[in-house]
Amino acid sequence: MRPTQLIRRTSRTSVSVTMQNFIRALKQAIPYWRSIVFAAFCSFAVASLWGLNIGAFYPILEVTIGGKSMQTWVDEEIARYDQSVTNLREQSLALLEKAESIQQPDSEQRRSLRAQYFALEKELDRELAKKKSYQRMVPWVKNWIPSDPFSTIAILVAALIASTLVKHFFLIANEVLVGRVALNISRNIRMQVFDKAMHMDRANYAIYGTGGFTASITHTTDMLTNGLMSTLGAAMREPLKVIACLLGAAFICWRLLLLSVLVAPVVGLLLYMITKRLREISRTELSKAQNYHSVMLEALGNINTVQTFQMEDYESQRFGKATQAVRDFGLKFVFYTSLSKPVIEFLGLGMLGTTIVGGAYLVLNQETQILGIPICSEPLSVSALLVFFGMLVGVSDPLRKLSAVYSSIYAGSIAADGLYGMLDHANQIASPAQPTPVSKPHHSLELQDVTFGYCEGQNVLQNVSLQIPFGSTVAIVGQNGTGKSTIINLLCRFYDPQVGSLALDDVDLRQMSVEDLRSRIALVNQQTELFDRTVSDNIRYGRPDATQEEVVQAAKRAHAHEFITTRLQDGYDTLVGQNGGKLSGGQRQRIALARALLCDPEILILDEATSQIDMHSEQLIRESLEELQGQRTIIIITHREKLLELADRVFELKHGQLVEMQHASKAKHATGLSNSSSSKSAA
Repeated sequence: MRPTQLIRRTSRTSVSVTMQNFIRALKQAIPYWRSIVFAAFCSFAVASLWGLNIGAFYPILEVTIGGKSMQTWVDEEIARYDQSVTNLREQSLALLEKAESIQQPDSEQRRSLRAQYFALEKELDRELAKKKSYQRMVPWVKNWIPSDPFSTIAILVAALIASTLVKHFFLIANEVLVGRVALNISRNIRMQVFDKAMHMDRANYAIYGTGGFTASITHTTDMLTNGLMSTLGAAMREPLKVIACLLGAAFICWRLLLLSVLVAPVVGLLLYMITKRLREISRTELSKAQNYHSVMLEALGNINTVQTFQMEDYESQRFGKATQAVRDFGLKFVFYTSLSKPVIEFLGLGMLGTTIVGGAYLVLNQETQILGIPICSEPLSVSALLVFFGMLVGVSDPLRKLSAVYSSIYAGSIAADGLYGMLDHANQIASPAQPTPVSKPHHSLELQDVTFGYCEGQNVLQNVSLQIPFGSTVAIVGQNGTGKSTIINLLCRFYDPQVGSLALDDVDLRQMSVEDLRSRIALVNQQTELFDRTVSDNIRYGRPDATQEEVVQAAKRAHAHEFITTRLQDGYDTLVGQNGGKLSGGQRQRIALARALLCDPEILILDEATSQIDMHSEQLIRESLEELQGQRTIIIITHREKLLELADRVFELKHGQLVEMQHASKAKHATGLSNSSSSKSAA
């Protein structure tokens, strides 16, 4: 199953499952709880200052319109609420006396009067609270605010500017803290994906491929990072700003606020439809991104073949089609993301429009109700209505930002689903809970009736049996595609057989620790893999603790020391380039052989390891292998007659089965026939 199929299958899962994976990513923020707490504090500070900055216009407007000082304005507000409290007390006392004067305690009129009395008492408590709030302002206003109206406005504007600067300080702190947490989480997940790739068995690795892992480590994790930053940052900060403005508007007139949010359900439905479409597009975009990574890596990884057969234009066209698909789906994502912005702005405009119409009616007609529905206890002033408008305008900006936030969160949830689907993929090759120990060195390596195929119903090996005592040398020959390298894959436990078993000293390899098994084996294959490091680092790769003397000794045994010291500019400190690109094929193979010899393995496997070495170097390597005979098990896959002479036994693979050759001369003859057949087939 390819990554695209996995993503299509994922697209049929429920949103709750997708969000569960996203929540798993969010849980990785727990170790950074201090940063999260401080970021949350910064969000509250930003939201509070956002609402306060808008609310600060109220006293500015009152002072500007009336030409009064703040002291006068506060005194008048206190006097107004004092008069309101007095009137409410008189009304409530009158209602109470009237209710008590009724002789029948259970009468309907008495209950109605008492209900009106309690309603007035609640309103009285609210008016008293407002009066006390203004009374608490008196010392501050008298001590810190000038009595001149113009100076008062200047002071308030300066305070507004200062609070805005403070707000932006908290905003920057919030974004830096959230970014730090999100980037740490994405780094951890990148490491987990990389570790998964390093330890994944070959069969499962083939499902995703190098392109799939590359896309997951880069593009997919970037999507998750954006989603995490939106969740931990704007998704917390912007709703708080909305709440702060709504609370300010509710403080002025909560019934008018309820009237202004009538359009919210319609907008919510539209947003649900848009975000549902965004989820589908995010999954498809993720699939296309993996495809174009595969095309890119395939072409770059086979650049010699591409240039040899002059297929540069063809590969460019393939890559162009892949990137075009990413572009097309990216445009769809941009379209639906931008579509959510006017929808949310429609919500803000609808709220503001409703408020303008309703508020203008209340102010111009000095009314307290609309169509018989009570809206406020007393007519709104112009300045109060303007601040109410300002609060609603303050709601529209965070709502607009939330549209992008929700898009990022949904894209991040899709990315989390793909990443955790990969991370949760069970390995087919794993060590048992209680591995069985095997003596060092082992006594015997055995294949017992092994049947294996990479695809179901297409066996490469069929009932293969072979016993190799420790210290013996075995050669395997055969035509290409007969399964020689497959036996190596099974010995290294890159795969497990479908039928039969491989064993060391009668212990099934599946009962051994994978680390224990592979520590006993060193493999040198035809496709030499080197790293863009120094020659010493490449030879030391299997044994990082080896001394330089041991490295040089291994190189001498592989007959690599001479060219390293005479032909390479920096000797053992020469950087070999990506995959050893600065070296010839023969030089790469000798360095790989030195790397294997340095590990001092119990089992040395040479898979066409001398195919690119000249005859003189091969003779020298043959002498080195002769010195190793009897000290370790050597398995040779080759068509070179000189190496076949080293073998104690020679086997030929035919039709998925091993046939032992009785004499070395027959092995040579079989090799000649194989080469002849290959030549005829090629002809």
